[in-house]
Amino acid sequence: MESSRKFDVVIAGAGPAGLATALYLVKRRPSLAGRIVAIEKSAHPRFKVCAGGLIPKTMLALDELGITLDVPAVEVTRGEAATPVGGVDLSRNGDVLATVIRRDQFDAMLARAARDAGVEIVERSRVLDVAQYADGVRVGTEPGIFDAQILVGADGSGSRVRRAVFGARKETIGRALMTDIAVDPERTPEFIEQRYRFDFRCVSHGINGYSWSFPCLIGGAPHLNVGIYDQRPREFTENGGEQSRMVAELAAAFPELPLDGLRRHATRWRSFPIRWFDARDSYARGRVILAGDAAGVDPLMGEGISCAFEHGKLAANAIGQFLDGDNAALADYDRALHDGAVGKKLSRLAFAARHFYSPHHKLFFRIASVSRRAQEIGVDWYNGARHLDEMPTRHLIARWARAVLLGDSLR
Repeated sequence: MESSRKFDVVIAGAGPAGLATALYLVKRRPSLAGRIVAIEKSAHPRFKVCAGGLIPKTMLALDELGITLDVPAVEVTRGEAATPVGGVDLSRNGDVLATVIRRDQFDAMLARAARDAGVEIVERSRVLDVAQYADGVRVGTEPGIFDAQILVGADGSGSRVRRAVFGARKETIGRALMTDIAVDPERTPEFIEQRYRFDFRCVSHGINGYSWSFPCLIGGAPHLNVGIYDQRPREFTENGGEQSRMVAELAAAFPELPLDGLRRHATRWRSFPIRWFDARDSYARGRVILAGDAAGVDPLMGEGISCAFEHGKLAANAIGQFLDGDNAALADYDRALHDGAVGKKLSRLAFAARHFYSPHHKLFFRIASVSRRAQEIGVDWYNGARHLDEMPTRHLIARWARAVLLGDSLR
């Protein structure tokens, strides 16, 4: 029999979900240093197609882990959204709405922190197969075999672990398309006003999503990251079809940008899948659990970085309990992803996606635009500011009612 390396925990994927799981584990149980391995198909710093917006919920997680954000970033303090029924101001009195980073640098920063904490990262290695036994999991990879008590599938929307253990359902795969444009920061509102922009008017044209424009730095130079998300895309082809339709909607959203001229340059556009949360899914089976994009992220906006940290924290807690002899801990993790704070938040966002991206979308956009105070609560809740997204539903509704009826501030 081929020899194997033995660990307590094997993590497939060294992105935010996998590394957050490892970092939370070692933070809570320093004795696990040297007993956790993350298997990464690429090598850090590796390019990652992502808009790179860190909402306040993610920044709270970094603080909790004791990690200082030390990569180039642009703070966004103002926001706007164009909808089929008018514009919405998303600004929150100077609060930071998002911190925009580049994922290659951010993920490499997390990898350094994980290695410093005693987590081994095996790079340029793909998961080939997974086998479960009564007392453990065996993971076959290109460089060899890893045996562990628990396997965490944190290997993205196209997760091999998910396919091998949970099946390959594709109904919950969305699609995003993006590109980067060099800009003059003294002439670009996103930089002048520290603003990001969203445009939901494409919903009226059959795209279940939105366009975005984020300020960012690439090699120290100001750029706009612009893209479009479709929660339920039609058949996607690289040189026409769905891509052409998405680019056309993106160009219509931001006519001042040279997007229309890029429509025929397929190499300038990067597409990527986004698996979104579906309450019908399972996230634990035997000794295997899923986290991050492999489990499913925000269905409304496709945001996944904060989910990665939330999943990682819950996974670390469950794994610790399992290693202590609680055989029900991994099933409890599955319940937490359905019924805990993160599961409830994602369920509400799925509810919102079904309505805002429905044939009756204009009605729901009108309802959302009725109260400025209600919009502020919605932004703070979505961002997880001050852990507002963990508030019990009845308390959140009470605050919303006071804000709408009495004009009370959420603060």
